[in-house]
Amino acid sequence: MAEFASGPLDLFCVGLSYHTSPIEVRDAVVLNDEEVARAIEALRGRAGAAEAMILSTCNRTEFYARGVRLPDPAAFVAELLREIKGEGANLQLLPGKHLYTLREEDSIRHLFRVACGLESMVLGEPQILGQVKDASELAARLGSAGPVTERLLDIVLRSAKRARTETGIGRGPVSSAYAGVSLAAKVLGNLGDKRALLIGAGEMSALAWTHLKDAGVTQFMVANRSRERGEAFAEKYCSRHVSLEALPVVLPGADIVVSATRAPDAVLTESMVRAAMKIRRNRPLFCLDLAVPRDIESQVAKLQNVFLHDLDALGQIVSQSLAQRRAEIPRVEAIIEEELARFLKWHRSLAVKPTVTAFRHHFEKIAAEELARHRGRFRPEDVAVAESLAHGIVQKLLHHPTTRLRNAEADGLEGAARLEAVRELFGIDEGGSDADRNTR
Repeated sequence: MAEFASGPLDLFCVGLSYHTSPIEVRDAVVLNDEEVARAIEALRGRAGAAEAMILSTCNRTEFYARGVRLPDPAAFVAELLREIKGEGANLQLLPGKHLYTLREEDSIRHLFRVACGLESMVLGEPQILGQVKDASELAARLGSAGPVTERLLDIVLRSAKRARTETGIGRGPVSSAYAGVSLAAKVLGNLGDKRALLIGAGEMSALAWTHLKDAGVTQFMVANRSRERGEAFAEKYCSRHVSLEALPVVLPGADIVVSATRAPDAVLTESMVRAAMKIRRNRPLFCLDLAVPRDIESQVAKLQNVFLHDLDALGQIVSQSLAQRRAEIPRVEAIIEEELARFLKWHRSLAVKPTVTAFRHHFEKIAAEELARHRGRFRPEDVAVAESLAHGIVQKLLHHPTTRLRNAEADGLEGAARLEAVRELFGIDEGGSDADRNTR
């Protein structure tokens, strides 16, 4: 395990989410794995981060870094995002408006809340846990994970799993896909005779298929760029597979369109939907865009009898299904505080253990040196008795202060001050003594 200082966490989080930024801004800063690698390289190289992780999802992009001494982390991240996305993205990211900055314990608590689903647009949605895990694994592959973030993420992921098994925060059919299907039923009425077109063969499409099936839909088509993956999805979910190129042909036959791809550009254009509506003779078409960046051009919403809803629109209906989950928030927060305290205790122990060891070593060394200096005054048979006597005196003298030092991790700022005073009084520094170094 790499060495690291056991002082302050020196951890910050800079990010944006649906709380602070509209979907257009969030679309523009979604980072793929290659872009995450570039951002982490900059954090470690130019900003001097000891450890770093980036979480980039449809509803948030957040930078976590430890050991960075930046006067304005948000300004650095804003400039870095503009650099990575290029001038064409025309990013106007304003620290304090779009970007928030959290430090130390606040940044850690925020990560706990994100992983547990408390910060999600749909409270308690399950996808975020996998996304945090993926971000953690990517950081490990890039070599930017370290002893502090590795331990933190282990505890964060464990807390999220506890929240889902010990509370009802994940119970009930509440998700972006479910909210969209509920809205489709309000717009179109009975869905039993409706035909659905799923664009994309990923997890969100599978979730949409499940909710549509529960709502009575029996006819499904799935369009996907990869034929192999699309056909596998179609076989598993009783659907007919078509290619993306066939969308203009099959679109007129769909009543509900759910699009959730990772395409960089729009999959459904205004002209494509307008042509389909002529063939449909303006029968209502419900379009649900669950992708970031968005799959369906926003101008589609202006077409007559076309009902387009994206991730931002779903927040208007999810409240109807969230009462049960909201009631579970205090229980989830209690788990978070318990696990947060566990992590902070572990981090403080990094400072306590080497200090206690060096403190005891200081006095034991003095006793040993004095015994060696006066060894000639003792008869050979008395040396062992003298050593035992000196050892016993040192142990009794150090028992109470050692106990107080070991309890420092539970005493917050007072305990930290106590440790600092001992280091100063007895000349114990972060890497000073052999005993101190050997505990790392």
